[in-house]
Amino acid sequence: MSVLICENLVKKSNNENIIKNFSYNFLDNQIYALVEKNEYYQHELLNLICAKNKADEGNVWIDGELLFGNNEMNERICFIAKDTTFPLTMKISQIFKIMSDFYPKWDTAYAYELIKHFGIELKTTYSSLNKSKKSIFIGILGLASRANVTIFENPLSEADIKDRYDYFNFLYKHHEIYPRTFIISTTFVDEIAYLIDKVLFFDKGSLFAHFTMEEIKANFRYLSGKTEVLKSLLAGVKMLGVEERGKTLTVCVHQKLSKDEIRKFQKYLIKISEVPVHNIFIYLINLREIKEKM
Repeated sequence: MSVLICENLVKKSNNENIIKNFSYNFLDNQIYALVEKNEYYQHELLNLICAKNKADEGNVWIDGELLFGNNEMNERICFIAKDTTFPLTMKISQIFKIMSDFYPKWDTAYAYELIKHFGIELKTTYSSLNKSKKSIFIGILGLASRANVTIFENPLSEADIKDRYDYFNFLYKHHEIYPRTFIISTTFVDEIAYLIDKVLFFDKGSLFAHFTMEEIKANFRYLSGKTEVLKSLLAGVKMLGVEERGKTLTVCVHQKLSKDEIRKFQKYLIKISEVPVHNIFIYLINLREIKEKM
């Protein structure tokens, strides 16, 4: 059980702030998704959160202690970067041994169970794994570490879709048995929406919005129907995004619809549906870019 606190983190490059005053409390046993438009800023942010790199300003605390340079506290956090790799001749069994030496809660039996499911042999060398299997294997290390805080950078981005589906089901079930904090940066947030407690939206190193999944489900809706009909019903509605294709208009609204409003839209055959998290992110980014140009 751990609480990870990021306090006014700033990272500079060429006298420019690439991470801008990031503050957030990652609470115990929650699963967070981080969505950033640019992978460069995402990578820099994650390196600060796990204290792999030192911030130019601000601090990261875990359980009340500074994380950077704290070897004892480092054991409580496992960062699986997208570019994580191992010597090509190293065997899977040897990598497991390294992990067990570093992470006190390392679960060898669970690691064996996972590689068996995904068809990875224990005596296999790391170099013999194809891109998909390497991606799965790196993800397995994060799960089996059982570190108090586990951070993934766009995990399983090169895995095939079926393996990715299975892997995240394993993560869901494992989290129920051994709850801990997961921080997952991802470009396929809607694939794992069922896992997530909270989602954080970033743009160029700045946190500009964050929501619980309950807030997203309650406060964002798609309205879709004939353009001329729907337009006549939108007075007073807070629209986040608009998409018009042919004679059909779809708008994303950012407000909780009352029962009377729902009945009104249904009366005019307006379809009401949930909005994918990724689309909400895009609409909010579009609004930011419009404001920047004004």
